Amino acid sequence: MQNEITSALFRTLSKAGSDELLREFLNDLLTPTEKLMLSKRLMAAIMLQRGYSYGAVSQVLKMSKATISVLQRDLKKGGEGYRKVFEKYFKQSKSSKIFDTIERILDALKLPVNGSPSSMRRWKHALHRL
Repeated sequence: MQNEITSALFRTLSKAGSDELLREFLNDLLTPTEKLMLSKRLMAAIMLQRGYSYGAVSQVLKMSKATISVLQRDLKKGGEGYRKVFEKYFKQSKSSKIFDTIERILDALKLPVNGSPSSMRRWKHALHRL
């Protein structure tokens, strides 16, 4: 029964046709919390694939390191779906809008090194960019 229900969901999602129809459908189907949870898992997987540390993912997405660890384990154990989607849609240069935002947040979170004028300038600049 579970496989049939899951298959019906997958078929429905794949036949949505347009981004707008899919967005409307998911807005009706999922609660705001469910959409946020799924979005965070996807972004965490993308960040891990791009080489971000557990700490960076945790700080930016407000996720526990335990959850990130489970996600990383799943990516290493299998994760073919993540990898294929990553390759197809998210393997861009670090200049993409979302990753620019993540980099600004991470720069602002890194406290300046005590006594280092260049570190203090970098930190102040990062705070102003937010």
